[in-house]
This record gives sequence, C-alpha cells and structure tokens, in this order.
Amino acid sequence: MGSPATETGHKADESPQTTVTLTKGYWLGKTELTIGQWKAVTGMNVRDKLMKLLNDTTLYDFMGKKMTIGAFMGFDKNDPDKVLANENDELPMYFVNWNEAMAFCQKLSEQERAVGRLPAGYEYTLPTEAQWEYACRAGTSGPTYSNAANATDLTAWYGANSYLGYTGKGLGKPAAGPRNVGGKLTNNWGMHDMLGNLWEWCYDWYGSYPGGNVVDPTGPPNGQYRVNRGGSFGSGVNDERSANRARNPPNEDSAYRGFRVALAAVK
Repeated sequence: MGSPATETGHKADESPQTTVTLTKGYWLGKTELTIGQWKAVTGMNVRDKLMKLLNDTTLYDFMGKKMTIGAFMGFDKNDPDKVLANENDELPMYFVNWNEAMAFCQKLSEQERAVGRLPAGYEYTLPTEAQWEYACRAGTSGPTYSNAANATDLTAWYGANSYLGYTGKGLGKPAAGPRNVGGKLTNNWGMHDMLGNLWEWCYDWYGSYPGGNVVDPTGPPNGQYRVNRGGSFGSGVNDERSANRARNPPNEDSAYRGFRVALAAVK
C-alpha cells in the first residue's frame, strides 16, 4: 500500500509504503453500486434519499460540533435540485454517507442470507482500504492501473473530462456529474471506475500507515474520519491514482461520493 515519494502527485499520508498480506479471499463489485441497485434493496431513489437528508433534524457529531447533515453540507432544503445531478438507474448511487453504506450492506446480507445465497461466514460490507487498493491496482504498481500515455482519460471520469459531452442536470460550471457505470476501460481484473466517477467509502477509520509488514489490516480502532478512495468526476488528475487517499466524517453525504460492495469474510 502507498506510493514512493518520487511518484507524481504523492502525498505524505501515502507513506511509509507498507507490505500487506491478505489471507482471506473476497469479491468486489465490478462497478460502483448503482442507483438501480440501491432502489432494489431500499425502495428509495436518489431524490428520495436526498429529501430524507434535507428533512433530517438529527444533530450528528462533526469533529466535535453538533449539526444536521444538511447544515454541515450547506444544503438548502427548499432547493434539492441545486445539489442533484442526473437520477437514472445506471448512475452510481450518490448522497450516501459511510453509516448508510454500511447499513445497506447489512440489509443486503440479511436479504441474501434469507434466500440462501450468502456463503457461510461471509457478509456484504465495505472493502477495507487494503482490499480496495489491492483490487484497484490489479497487479500493477504505478500511479494508475494503465500504462497508456493518456491513462487517466481512458480509465476515469474526473475534473478534466467529466463535463465533455455531459447532458442533463449537472453540478458546477461547466456542468458535470456522475456518469453511467462501466463507461471507461477496466483494470486488469475487469473492474470499472476504480478511479474517477465517485469517491468510494472504505471500511477503515483514517490513520497513518504502519510501514513494514502487516496482515489483514482494518485500520485504526477509532477516529474522526473514514477513508474514501479513487477520486471523483470533480477531482484533479493527482487524485486519480491507486494510492491516493481521502478522509471524511462518516455522516457526510456528498454528490461526489458513493461506494462499492464487497463480499468478504465476517470481520
């Protein structure tokens, strides 16, 4: 995990590089979870989800401050279209915080267990940061999982290309937003959008890498922020790297963040 100091875009929290051994096999969604998949499990579309957020008067902890999610994000509850992009089923599901992503995985586990489709000892969950990076790299060790000269444009929707040909409701100027999953080249293991489109929540609390050798790491035991990976349609080119890390409060909802489901051994 991590990157050498010589890598373009390298950040301090990607050091020290750490050798990881993963002892248990796992599966990872080949795309980010879509709005259609979210609806199939929860019965709620992205607009419903945003309205629930905007009408939630619960005070959550944001780095020691008690606030509603809408207030923390600066949203106007009377104007949801100001922060909504397109809403079709093939888009990755956005406006999902870490807690809601984990609750979705638990509900999916319960549904699949009830019909006998869940292997014993496994559950749907968010990938650990180590599992995410291993899957993203897919056997590569460079900044991205493509060696092409225009690797980022081929593999990712990010700030420099996400507005090109974009139609419908968009965010920012020029208008852009999440794109239908699967529109860019896969990595060596057939996974789309591991870089770009939406940031993806990981299981771990955010913390420093230990260096040396570790086995099946799951991050620090506690913290203020949860890890998310991969960059988004609004990110710069240096965020679209296999080693790049981001951190956000677990209650934060954003149009730039979603998740990818893992099927892994029960933690």
